[in-house]
Amino acid sequence: MPRSAKMIRLVINADGFGASAARNAGVLAAHRNGIVTSTSVLGNACEPAKVVAELQTAPNLGNGVLLVLADGAPVAKPDEVPSLVGPDGRFPSGGRDVVLAWAKAALRAEDVEREFDAQIARWRGAGLRIDHLATKDNLASLPMVAAAAERVARRHDIAGLRTAVEKPTLSWTADLPRGLALAAVGALAWYSRRHIGTLRHGPQTWGQFEWGRLDEIRLLEILGRLGPGCHEVLCRPNLDPTLPAVAPETEVAALCSTRVRDAIDCRDIELCRWSDLY
Repeated sequence: MPRSAKMIRLVINADGFGASAARNAGVLAAHRNGIVTSTSVLGNACEPAKVVAELQTAPNLGNGVLLVLADGAPVAKPDEVPSLVGPDGRFPSGGRDVVLAWAKAALRAEDVEREFDAQIARWRGAGLRIDHLATKDNLASLPMVAAAAERVARRHDIAGLRTAVEKPTLSWTADLPRGLALAAVGALAWYSRRHIGTLRHGPQTWGQFEWGRLDEIRLLEILGRLGPGCHEVLCRPNLDPTLPAVAPETEVAALCSTRVRDAIDCRDIELCRWSDLY
């Protein structure tokens, strides 16, 4: 049966699984007790077999890979991706350093693609079923990085690819420096999307402005702004695995809120995974 053009389909994606025990616990709690439907595993996270074993305890949680070019060590051998690493053989400490290297024409497309290939192959080898790709620090806004991500997505037959940044709203004026920075990234992402191929680039993205401070009120505001079509709300839930209950101030609490669930039901929003969109 064809889907109604007025239907709202929503992926609630938790980025960075594998970054820490607190992140893993938060994602799993927000999936089992809340609305999280999908997660993106950190591309260079340690102990992939252990991470995959944790994810296998949540078989209905969609899985993707958050491709990494900053912070930590590459998956490929450092001498195979020389433009991505420093003398210590590690990535730069932040995404801004990658942007600066790209601006200086020091970043090599073949190195980016080789590293992305290595990250995907590593997780597939560990048994992860990958239904989407994204990039840490919004680095897919860079044309070179977006093109490399699309090429590896095609090569590995992965249909979902996040290259978009959310559209500005009036709430961005409450934190103008952050809003302007995200608007600049969004403009660059729009340019990048215009110059790569026709692979589907996923749903409309929300929640990047709220990262690190997503609470019940902000989440309800986002849900109220959703129009017909496919959407993705990003989150980064953390939960101290030693705590027996969800602390009320955490992002996990917002994702497990009955008010949020009621708002989803009231608007007939269909919660889904990336794999359900294609």
